[in-house]
Amino acid sequence: MGFMKSCGRLVIYYINGLFGLVAAVCLVGGMFVKFGSDDLKSLLPDLMRELVRKIDPILRATHSSSEKFLNNLDLEKLLGNAADVFIVFGAILLFVVFWGCFGVSCKSKCGLYVYSCILLLILIGQIVCAILITKRRDLIDENLKPQLRSSIKDLYQGDHAMDAISVLWNAVMLKFSCCGVDSSQDFVSGKWNNTPIAEIINANKQLDTPLVCCTEAARSKSATNWWNCAISTLNPSDSNYNKGCYGEVWQYLEHYINIVVGCVGGLAALELLLAIFAISIARGMDKKNKVNSEKSGKRKR
Repeated sequence: MGFMKSCGRLVIYYINGLFGLVAAVCLVGGMFVKFGSDDLKSLLPDLMRELVRKIDPILRATHSSSEKFLNNLDLEKLLGNAADVFIVFGAILLFVVFWGCFGVSCKSKCGLYVYSCILLLILIGQIVCAILITKRRDLIDENLKPQLRSSIKDLYQGDHAMDAISVLWNAVMLKFSCCGVDSSQDFVSGKWNNTPIAEIINANKQLDTPLVCCTEAARSKSATNWWNCAISTLNPSDSNYNKGCYGEVWQYLEHYINIVVGCVGGLAALELLLAIFAISIARGMDKKNKVNSEKSGKRKR
C-alpha cells in the first residue's frame, strides 16, 4: 500500500506538472495575442506569412490581395475570441493543477478530495458529452443550429471581413464547399456586406450569397461580372447555395470518430486514475490520523 501511495504521489506530481506547463503556455500565449498583437506581428514575420497562406484561399476567392489583408490586419480583432478561450482554458487548467499539487505537497486531505471531485466532475461531463454526440445528436442540433444561424445573422460581416467569426465562416465554407448552416437562406436577413467590391457597386448590384459560396470554378473566372455566381438566379453549377455546412462538417467529423473516441477515452482513464490516487492518499492520511489518535489516547491513560 505504501508503494502505491508513493507511486500515486509521483504520478500526480508529474502529470500535473505537464498540465501546468500546458496551462502556462495557454495563458501566456493568449495574453500575448490579446494585449501584444502589434509586437507579435513584428516579432513573428514567419507566422504572419503562414497566416496569410492559410487565409489565401479566402483572399483569392474574393479577388482580394495579401498586401491589402496584411495592411488592414488587426490580430487582436482577428484572434481576440480565440485568445480569450485559451486564457480561460489555461486558468481553469491551472486551477485544477493547483489543487492536485497543493494536496500532495502539503499533505492536505481537503486539497486531495477537492482535486478528485473536480476530476470526477470533468469525467462525468465527458461521459455526458459522449452520450449526447453518439446517441442524442438531435438535442445538439436543436441547441447548436440556432446559435450558428444567429452568428451569421448578427456577427458575420462578409467576404472581406477580418473578424474571427467572419474569417472562420469563410474558411469553413471554402473548405467544405458549402453555404451557411443549412443553405444560403441563412444570409437573407443578415447584416453582412453584400457589396464587397467596387465592380458590384458600379453595376448597381447586391449579392444574395457571399462570394465564398460560389464554386471554385466560378470563383476562378477572370471574366467581367464573375461575381454573378452569387446573385439570383443562383445556379447549382456555379454556387453551393443549397449545400449546408452543418451537415458537411458532421459528415467530415464522423470519419475521425474513432480517433476522437480513443483520445477522449485515454484522457478519461487518466483522470480516473489520478482521482483514485488522490482519494487513496487522502484515505491513507485518515487512517494514519486515526492510528495516531488511538496511540495518543492510550498514552494519556
